[in-house]
Amino acid sequence: MGIDGENDIALSLVSDNTAKITSAVNSLPQLLEKKRLIDMHTSLATAILNCIKSRKLDTFFELEEKVMSKAQALEKPLLDILCDPDAGTPDDKMRLFIIFCICSAHLSESDLKKYENALTEAGCDLSPITYIKRWKSYSKMAIGSNLNQYEGAGTKTVSMFSKLVSQGSNFVMEGVKNLVVKRHNLPVTKIVDNLMDFKNSQEMEEYHYLDPKQVKLTDIPRNRPPFQEAIVFIVGGGNYIEYQNLVDYAKAKTTAGNTKRITYGSTTLNNANQFLKQLSLLGQEM
Repeated sequence: MGIDGENDIALSLVSDNTAKITSAVNSLPQLLEKKRLIDMHTSLATAILNCIKSRKLDTFFELEEKVMSKAQALEKPLLDILCDPDAGTPDDKMRLFIIFCICSAHLSESDLKKYENALTEAGCDLSPITYIKRWKSYSKMAIGSNLNQYEGAGTKTVSMFSKLVSQGSNFVMEGVKNLVVKRHNLPVTKIVDNLMDFKNSQEMEEYHYLDPKQVKLTDIPRNRPPFQEAIVFIVGGGNYIEYQNLVDYAKAKTTAGNTKRITYGSTTLNNANQFLKQLSLLGQEM
């Protein structure tokens, strides 16, 4: 009886092991496909991080945020960044300086000349600066007063890199300083927020409320509920950042039973290089 019992146990173990091996063999193609996808995404993420490190895009991004918010002093003078041959491409340096130029209320001719010389040595086309200077001279926008929307904003990690930042190896993340973005509403999002929720603001005075039931222009009725749908169309160049900012705003404003839907469109949808090219063409025409 004892020998028969041991044989039964042995046969049961062999049967279980055989079933597990068969299951593992059958699931092997799926596991290999998962490994292939993981390797592919890891390779893409590593390539992007290598590009960020080689161009020091994290440094440029951090400087742009500080320039726009004016909340913190720059750790390194802007001129040193522009003169650094290992920091970014000529287009990266030009975009950074344009942001600095727009956000600076006062920029002396002598300082401007130093920046232009540094950009020229870096191989930049100065045509965009020509247009920006003309635009600033004619613009009636209170540039400095409209930038406080960035101050005191919280931060959130870019979703694409959040897991890499928290779980990535030190080797992969070495040299990447900052991969976070400010949580704030861009100007177009602030305008949409004011219009949809009937907020009292200076921007609201420039817009009209059209009611098909009324023969002429009328004031916004104060007793009506906020709008839940909006179509935002930019006459001219739009960009993905504005679109994503509106998407994030709509998600944040969506509550149980109230879903905000915003459709974004523009005459053209430009990336950073295309926008810089447009500024260059405008500057060459002057």
